[in-house]
Amino acid sequence: MAETTVAELFTRDFLQRLEMLGLIARQLVRGSMRAERRSSARGSSVEFAEYRPFTAGDDWRYIDWNAFARWRQLVLKLFVEEEDLFIHFLLDGTGSMDWGEPVKFDYARQVVAGLGYLGLSNLDRVAVVPLGAEIGEWWQPSRGRDRFLPLLRYLAALPVRGSGGFLETAVRKWLVLKPRRGLVIFVSDLWGGDRGDALRALDRLRYARHEVAVIQLMDEAEQTAGDAGEYELLDTEYGHRRKIIVDRATAREFAENFRDYQEAIAAYCKRHRIPLLQTNTSLAVIDLLLRSLQQGGFVR
Repeated sequence: MAETTVAELFTRDFLQRLEMLGLIARQLVRGSMRAERRSSARGSSVEFAEYRPFTAGDDWRYIDWNAFARWRQLVLKLFVEEEDLFIHFLLDGTGSMDWGEPVKFDYARQVVAGLGYLGLSNLDRVAVVPLGAEIGEWWQPSRGRDRFLPLLRYLAALPVRGSGGFLETAVRKWLVLKPRRGLVIFVSDLWGGDRGDALRALDRLRYARHEVAVIQLMDEAEQTAGDAGEYELLDTEYGHRRKIIVDRATAREFAENFRDYQEAIAAYCKRHRIPLLQTNTSLAVIDLLLRSLQQGGFVR
């Protein structure tokens, strides 16, 4: 896959529409895309929570002297502690993503750029992790709109991470690095090393106690067996070649297997309350992002 430039991957029209989407997002999800989350811990934010008696070793700066004047007792002010929301984009860069019209990997990078823009604008901490046979250098958690252009440069320079990798293995390698717990948005076609690979990867994310959301990208051409005839198939993940004859029975079996896999993914996500967007890459990225916001969004 040839390296793309920022201008090629993120056109001026795309960026202008993305900025407009940011304005819409603030109207649609005002209050639900908070950069900070309430924690059950007590800290030193500005929002008061409760009092407790002063004890030896406490920080005297948090004594409420007005309360002391009323009650003649030393008490501390406790506040609701707020935590940054960490958003980790797991970007599938395995061989199957280097295919389609438009190329699924290009589409995925635009999706990550769009959601990343919304997160950075909201002062969330945004990270990008490219998945493949090997995990590449990942975009370390960053915040603030001034980090958007560096994010675009990073995404434009990303290559497909090679073939032969399992999604579960790539996720496990990332989790070994002990990333900060947060919201994981898994952007992938969900074609793994075997039929259960993608679901095992999602299992690992759930067991690590991350919030998980999934965007599954599909090219229309991979949803059917195609016209009748003799073909040589190339496995984009492992490079295997195989000759097949597509007839009516083969086309029907292919359609059934594809439908069963999609239904298995949807059932898994419903069972575990994982937000899921299944989309064709023929849908404009901006329209997909708008749909995600209208349905409750991933950045929440």
